[in-house]
Amino acid sequence: MKFILRDEARLTERRTPITPDDAKIFQTAGFDLAVERSPKRIFSDTDYAAAGCKLIEAGSWKTATDATILGLKELPDLPEKLPNPMIHFAHIYKGQTGWQDEINRFTSGGGSLYDIEYLTINNRRTAAFGYWAGWMGAALAAWRQLAKTLNETGPEKGVSSFDNRGEVETILKRLAARNPQQTALVIGAKGRSGSGAVEALKLAGYAVTEWDMDETRNLDNDALQAHDLLVNCVLMTGPGLQLLRHENIGKGKLKMISDVSCDPFSSFNPLPIYDAPTSWQNPFLDLDNEVELTAIDNLPSMLPLEASIDFSSQLIKSLLAYPDGPEWQAARASFNAAISRA
Repeated sequence: MKFILRDEARLTERRTPITPDDAKIFQTAGFDLAVERSPKRIFSDTDYAAAGCKLIEAGSWKTATDATILGLKELPDLPEKLPNPMIHFAHIYKGQTGWQDEINRFTSGGGSLYDIEYLTINNRRTAAFGYWAGWMGAALAAWRQLAKTLNETGPEKGVSSFDNRGEVETILKRLAARNPQQTALVIGAKGRSGSGAVEALKLAGYAVTEWDMDETRNLDNDALQAHDLLVNCVLMTGPGLQLLRHENIGKGKLKMISDVSCDPFSSFNPLPIYDAPTSWQNPFLDLDNEVELTAIDNLPSMLPLEASIDFSSQLIKSLLAYPDGPEWQAARASFNAAISRA
């Protein structure tokens, strides 16, 4: 069974869904994995070649007719028709802008989508970047807030990826040592993202309050805004939870918001106070009353090494069960349901 690991279209995406070590395991199990050359992927082309993978030119997946295409983030606009099985995070099943057009690319080409977010067994995802998304999203907000308190330059002028988490830890610990302790609230603290956010904030010297479903069932907005920093790690699967609205901004101590979940194009968004993700070039958005928000949709790519190793160790178990494992059946059912809706 042939697979192609594609080069990511997004220039800031350095992660990989499968490391060279796991690629070797995958091929030993009988799968054929070709790897597109990539100058930005955290692991080099020679690392994959040493693992026994055939190297092919970037973009080869666009003309392939007999392979499953493995990637991470959204596809480029072309080709218009997709004839192959595709594995990646598509972000189109919650009614996001343009979701029907993306589904039509598959139906017109005869291909199929296995959205990684919907690879589930007993309704639990088999592979996720959540921990590192939460860790980096909280760290970025804390870095900005602590540096601003000291009138120092922080990440507000733009960010790039780090070679390892130690570089970020050094920044946070230095700033924490010179700041009075501030307070942070992590919502969704029991999940993968939430646990990562809590760890990063404690490294940055924050006193951290942890909320989950019990604490948000009857939301106390005054208690929420009694914190200096808010990190949202809630994975919404339907409408309901509203954490802040425009009229709430600036009504308490809260001056920094990190929306790790980052789903502004969905009607399920619990923070309907912004309408598009922020970017690596402009990580922060100024809201009313001197409140800032950061909402970057590929946070783990700032720590591509740790994030890739962690994710690949989860995904390889599912890849070895492709295409008949229960997680693949669940993902296929989600795709078919989206076709019906479209």
